[in-house]
Amino acid sequence: MKPLTLMAPLMERPELAELRRMETADEHPRTLLYEETLNSDVLYANMLKTLPSVRRRLYKFLHNDLAIALEGFLRRRTYDVVISWGPRYAILYASLLKITKSQTPHVGLIYWFSKPNIAKPLRMLHSHIDWIVTWNSVQRDYAVNELGIPASKIKLIPHFVDQQFWRPIHVETNTICAAGQEMRDYDTLFQAMRGLDINCHIAAGKVRVIGKLFATHKDNSEIGYLPPTITVGKLSYSGLRALFARSRFVVVPLLPTDTDNGVTVILEAMAMGKAVICTRTKGQVDVIQENKTGIFVPPGDPKALRDAIEYLWNNPEIAEKMGREARKHVEAHHTLEGFIYSVKEGVEQVVARARKEKRVTFRFIAPEKYTYDAH
Repeated sequence: MKPLTLMAPLMERPELAELRRMETADEHPRTLLYEETLNSDVLYANMLKTLPSVRRRLYKFLHNDLAIALEGFLRRRTYDVVISWGPRYAILYASLLKITKSQTPHVGLIYWFSKPNIAKPLRMLHSHIDWIVTWNSVQRDYAVNELGIPASKIKLIPHFVDQQFWRPIHVETNTICAAGQEMRDYDTLFQAMRGLDINCHIAAGKVRVIGKLFATHKDNSEIGYLPPTITVGKLSYSGLRALFARSRFVVVPLLPTDTDNGVTVILEAMAMGKAVICTRTKGQVDVIQENKTGIFVPPGDPKALRDAIEYLWNNPEIAEKMGREARKHVEAHHTLEGFIYSVKEGVEQVVARARKEKRVTFRFIAPEKYTYDAH
């Protein structure tokens, strides 16, 4: 089996040799394990720069997502299956299959079905996705009940974290932290932290304040909004791991959402043995066990968030106990290997079924043998 995966890395991906060196040196989470286990080639934005000049010039006029989907479509005949990692790739690639009436096996890894610009096209295009993986139960139910996608076509596989890279590191905890950008409610966190003598770093390139994006710590300081105990700035993977290690617990403040925004940071923190304070949203239901591995607070409620922060900060033994339970939960349900092998098993079944159907179709349409009578 030889798959091709269309993928958008969370951070800009290093060249293969450098990525392999970083993983070996424990400077980067394991991403090559997916490629090696599935024997998959991976197509991502940086690779567009290495294409022949004609396609490279063409793709300059296209959005990267469309360019990757189109390049994957052009290569499809050399692979047994194409895997779209993310809803946009799944939609774009399925559109190309539908327009051209191609029967290439297609697997989609989709985490957000209900987003309007995803739901409408998926309703029409899911027929060109042979198997779908998701890791959010709320979104799975939406896909089945609202979009009409057959339940047999969707597999719920718990979201993963590289539990070897994100592991407990025992150092003194003298801060708390937050991380990530998608659907984050840092405005409420700022209000909750004002007046608290607790340091907090937000590992993000931009933070959303009152509906606007400010690129740096300096921007927020200039408007007089950022509490003096909060700093903001991007970190490398190893830098983020060191920040988690120094943090007594991790805060994930979210805007109202029906999908599991924040799950990557939540699982990274839990894998490192950290309790998590998270906004209770409709979609964030599959990972945190309330009062066992973390604490939920109401959305947009600075006082409740402040109370939770003070409670865990002033009771480090409770935070540590939650962190130990969090690590156990990750090891039991959210390992990288568990996710990859579950995906591999499903993809193999898709390929096997496609090969069987192809053989049956070939036998059905094979022309009859005629004899020629010269007389």
